[in-house]
Amino acid sequence: PGPEFGRLQRGETIRGVRPEQVLGPARAGRKVVISGDTSPSETLQVASDAADLLVHEATFAEEERERAAETGHSTAAQAAALARDARVTMLALTHFSTRYPTGLLRDEARAIFPRTVLPRDFDSIDIPFPERGEPELIRWEERQAGEAEESQAMADRAG
Repeated sequence: PGPEFGRLQRGETIRGVRPEQVLGPARAGRKVVISGDTSPSETLQVASDAADLLVHEATFAEEERERAAETGHSTAAQAAALARDARVTMLALTHFSTRYPTGLLRDEARAIFPRTVLPRDFDSIDIPFPERGEPELIRWEERQAGEAEESQAMADRAG
């Protein structure tokens, strides 16, 4: 079925079955761009164009822009400007230094690009198809609590 489904998606008729008989209208997929340690670049901006999610490092605060450039890193503000200019839906900042309070980098970025999140270890980001909503940060603690509630509800129904 896999190869035949692919052929249907490419517009071929398979064993008398036409694509329009079994496929819905085409829809956009999802685009995620994950950047490693980097200074701002046109290449990354082009690659990030209209991404649903851009994961970008923000090692420095704006006050250390020069040091960021010297070491091949970015500031939170630079990452946010790139996200804004590339028209991404959500920016997830990573690789931030513990020398800064988390709120400082978040606020610097959000002043330029409001849909900025700072995920922590074990957090996840749900990226639905565009017609189903926008990306959403899901904190690990929230997911754990939801799973515990679901398990309890199943136990209550079974018991």
